[in-house]
Amino acid sequence: MSAARPALDSPDQQQEWSLLQRSLHGLVAAYSRFYQGARWEPSTLPENGPAILACNHVSVLDPLLLVASNHRLISFLVAQEYYDKKWLRPLLDLSHCIPVRRDGRDIRGLRRARQVLMDGHVLGIFPEGGVNRQSVQAGIAWLVKGSGAAVVPARIIGAEQGKSDLRTWLRRQHPLLRYGVPLHFHRDAEAGEVLGAIMSAIATLA
Repeated sequence: MSAARPALDSPDQQQEWSLLQRSLHGLVAAYSRFYQGARWEPSTLPENGPAILACNHVSVLDPLLLVASNHRLISFLVAQEYYDKKWLRPLLDLSHCIPVRRDGRDIRGLRRARQVLMDGHVLGIFPEGGVNRQSVQAGIAWLVKGSGAAVVPARIIGAEQGKSDLRTWLRRQHPLLRYGVPLHFHRDAEAGEVLGAIMSAIATLA
């Protein structure tokens, strides 16, 4: 099975996207704004250069809200089981998403994620590694320290996961998305320090 590979020349800014990418972004934004009734604060994502967008994970709506509120391409770390869905894989490939195992030990996936950052693009992550999980994936600290990228904290309020993904997408929840001030870490920072600061920054956005 082949996996998504972020291209070195993958388009970053919205004006550089293909017609299909712009159309898909428009649909996601319209669904989020008009069907879900979502609101979001202005994104604090840098206009260019490498960045990690770190957000809490409360439902399958989360990546859609992050995409809708930004005009840069976001390559998400995606659980392998979602990438294995044949109908969903082409959509994930459009944004160069990276399939990873949930055990946090997928070295190949982490290396591809680091390459996205080294190429100057945006990587979207959910530190818990799954919806409403309490653990934090240690690989995130490795990505931060290895790339030197700014970390933009974000928090979604007012959304929750239903009994199925489909029910969650169909239920109108009126979520709110907040963005925090970008964080910058020294390459010598301890992993625990990096993870703690990121999770604390996300928590303060409640």
